[in-house]
Amino acid sequence: MINENYLINETIYKKPIMTTELAAIIEELKKKMLDGGYSLKTMPKYSSEWKRLLRYAEEREPAVFDSEYCRRFSLDCHGGCYENKYALIQAARPARMLLDFIKFGAIIRLFNKSQKGFSEGYTALFEEFLTKEKNRGLSKVSLAALKSSLYRLEQFLLDIGITQFYDVEASHINNYIEVLAELCSTTISEHLRQLRRLSDYAYEKGFHTRTFSNIIPHTKNLCRQRIPHIFTPDEAKRLLAAVDRENPVGKRDYAMLIIAVRLGLRVSDIRSLEFSALDWDKKTVSLVQSKTGRFLELALPEDVGWAIIDYMKHGRPKCESKTVFVNHIYPFRNLSGASINLVAKYMRSAGIYSPNNRKVGMHTLRHSLASEMLAQGVSIEDISGVLGHADIHSSETYIRIDIQKLRKCALEVDI
Repeated sequence: MINENYLINETIYKKPIMTTELAAIIEELKKKMLDGGYSLKTMPKYSSEWKRLLRYAEEREPAVFDSEYCRRFSLDCHGGCYENKYALIQAARPARMLLDFIKFGAIIRLFNKSQKGFSEGYTALFEEFLTKEKNRGLSKVSLAALKSSLYRLEQFLLDIGITQFYDVEASHINNYIEVLAELCSTTISEHLRQLRRLSDYAYEKGFHTRTFSNIIPHTKNLCRQRIPHIFTPDEAKRLLAAVDRENPVGKRDYAMLIIAVRLGLRVSDIRSLEFSALDWDKKTVSLVQSKTGRFLELALPEDVGWAIIDYMKHGRPKCESKTVFVNHIYPFRNLSGASINLVAKYMRSAGIYSPNNRKVGMHTLRHSLASEMLAQGVSIEDISGVLGHADIHSSETYIRIDIQKLRKCALEVDI
């Protein structure tokens, strides 16, 4: 057991923790995780990484365990093994979780598949807030994301001993904002916006005596200011060619990838694509987009159609699912978000490597289609129509990837 002089409310540490003290703290964290609902099956992967961390610390001089130490450990142990920073973040998750436990006394959850409902102290506020946002016009996908973020907030507050929103103080909000700092700018911006709306609603409906919206910072969504990452046409061809289409899973993966390459559908819409969306006589695919709730109809190219037919006839297991693409592990079910990691998988097979700061995934193929259409002179309005954007401004971000047109805008500089 850890010396009580190091603890505030049994979990938050008063002074910097040295690497020589980590073994005892890890045992405390394991207990808290099991008490908090983590299954015994998930613990070995965390324990394995913590053992690696302890060995790493033993081989070096004692030091303060902080964010910089976590960063050095992650890069030294995993930096050369992964093609992108998102895989690196996942590998470094156990060490980061340990640091959060030391700093906040909380287990910061990245996502929550098994959430069944909010606890008694938060149910009324959160359910009412979700209903309000639904009536405001949020799509099903956006509501699911909001519910997940509320669940994450609730778990953070429960971990630090706050069992109802009425007892939340400014310091708790500040600590939670510090936790969000590890996320990408898009996620931070959205979480803070939701937190401000929630706080105002709680004050308005009597769930709290004050609102915290005035202390919750406004941050810019920097993702729209960056040049979107893309695959070149040659890389996209190599990616598709790397798929082994002689086996059922390969047939499925190829069909999903070519839909993303040729049609630019979001992965959520590919995953949930139903047979009823395919009109073979008209050669179209039509669906209501899960993100925007808007109807979209696109022409179905021959190569895409034949890839889907090949999977349906020779790859898809027999099951009752209405979706075209299913899991190939019995019992055969609809694909989950966690099962979609096709791009990274086939990038490795194709020998396509990415620098650490390049975000790659199914959405990259969507960006790539927009880039290719721009290069062919397609208007922003038409690109917006193909991609199914609710707002044409969402498509304008792709102007930044049309390098040839950007060069025409360059100013001459006198030297």
